Amino acid sequence: MTEARRMADAPTGSAGAPGFGATVLRVAWLAVLLGLGMEALLVLLVLGLGSFPGMGATVADLVRQVSWSVFVCVGLAIGTAVSKLRAPLMGVLGLLAAPTAFAVARSLHQSAAEALAVSGTVSTSDVSVVLIALLKGLEYGCLGLVVGWVGQRVWGGAFAHVAAGLAVGVVFGGAIVSLTYAAAPEPLPAAKVVSQGVNEVLFPVGCALVLFVAAAVARWQESQAEETPAA
Repeated sequence: MTEARRMADAPTGSAGAPGFGATVLRVAWLAVLLGLGMEALLVLLVLGLGSFPGMGATVADLVRQVSWSVFVCVGLAIGTAVSKLRAPLMGVLGLLAAPTAFAVARSLHQSAAEALAVSGTVSTSDVSVVLIALLKGLEYGCLGLVVGWVGQRVWGGAFAHVAAGLAVGVVFGGAIVSLTYAAAPEPLPAAKVVSQGVNEVLFPVGCALVLFVAAAVARWQESQAEETPAA
């Protein structure tokens, strides 16, 4: 139990250390895969519901999904560099990273949509956009806090990370979908509401798993390095 506790509490590296940089890079690649996987799932979902927005809109959505995934997950991953203050630091980073990632992803999505001449994108008021950004900040602040705390527990494995992400996604995802629906100038198609709901609920789960896998790989590599005798 003592050894398990030590492994759970061990930092994945210090800021500026090679181990830390490798962990952040690993999170970035996993976040790209997460964004691609989520977009593929959403496309299959809307196809199953008898709707398809078109190739241009799909590409624009992919740009938004991947950029959002990378910014948020990497922002949270920076907090894993600190052992004692990991949970509160990840909470603060999530609070700051999510609105920034939301703004960047939204801007890239709009640019991609314009470049691809995509029409029919849903517009929302500036007030609702700010509220959604604030909600996402609170959501990923909570996710960072919970994941940072769970990651330091002996029982904080993959299932615990999934449960943490799911709980956060259900609470905040429902609020974000409701706000988006209420702020839309006209009723949203059922396929869009359902796909957004699935995305808002499942993405925090995926982000939590990305952080878990990256940290687990880093700890495994550190343990292998300690067991390898010096030449």
